[in-house]
Amino acid sequence: MGIDRVRWGIVATGNISTSFTKDLAVLDDAVVTAIASRSQDSAERFGAEFGIEHRFDDYQRLIDSGVVDVLYIGTPHPQHYSIARAALQAGIAVLCEKPVTLTAKQARDLIAVAVENDTLFAEAMWMRTNPVVQAMFADLAKGVVGEPMQALADFGFHRQQLAPRLLDRDLGGGILMDGGIYPMTFGYMALGRPEEVKAVGSLNEDGVDLSVAMAWKYASGAVAALTCGLRSHHPFTASVSGPEGSLLLPGAFHHPEYYVRQTASGDERVDVPVHGLGYHYEAAEVMRSMRAGLVECPALPHAATVEILELLDETRRQIGVSYPGDDEYLGG
Repeated sequence: MGIDRVRWGIVATGNISTSFTKDLAVLDDAVVTAIASRSQDSAERFGAEFGIEHRFDDYQRLIDSGVVDVLYIGTPHPQHYSIARAALQAGIAVLCEKPVTLTAKQARDLIAVAVENDTLFAEAMWMRTNPVVQAMFADLAKGVVGEPMQALADFGFHRQQLAPRLLDRDLGGGILMDGGIYPMTFGYMALGRPEEVKAVGSLNEDGVDLSVAMAWKYASGAVAALTCGLRSHHPFTASVSGPEGSLLLPGAFHHPEYYVRQTASGDERVDVPVHGLGYHYEAAEVMRSMRAGLVECPALPHAATVEILELLDETRRQIGVSYPGDDEYLGG
């Protein structure tokens, strides 16, 4: 792919899009050429802040504009599917915030559209591209702790004023989709797809999940314990252990600055150089993959996106969380 500077379009102007756009400035070979929001005023403000030339009040107008090579989608979860599908059909690469869709069936469809149009599609699971996380899992693969037998991961917080979308069922609200996907991804990276899943959850009167605990079991005898919540302050740690020791990601495990190797010889802090906010690593991965003519980023594999969404589908089924449109998209 003969692109000197990859032209990015940003969809939505919320906090995550702001952070991602700030971090793109770290990359010399990336330029933001377009922004789309539901309102022209919002697009104008965002465009003025970041010096973005093309500003739209309609997502489709951005897609049809011809001024971008790749789209970053930072809207609420239920809007991901239709925007990503339209972009892929137009031959525009897509990096879509996690979860890319509300169901595995929708994700499988987007992957099929990406393949059909020979266009890159990736889920913005930035934790996977963090150099510290990658270094820790490289250690695990070398057998530093022996065969991994247990994974623990925790993601949760409590605030007096939550972002309204977190408690809005129509916007895919709840902690599972927004935060639980991190410990689930960690467990999946550490041990693979589980053979058995058990989940319990606490829901509010609107059917939105406030706290979830998951137990995963494997044929090898390995287990994972994963939690997420909106009712208390959590330690935000993750670890994987085996007979020879453990590897620990400290607080804010989804974008850590170091990890701890715990073995019989003692505890060792392992520092790995990181810079920026952490979002530019996934953007760089997308651009490398685009230039290689790939439809899939090696560090953001399609199979993982689908299988974790299948686990999310099953977890939601067990705890009784549903979203509008589930009847059409769940299963199959």
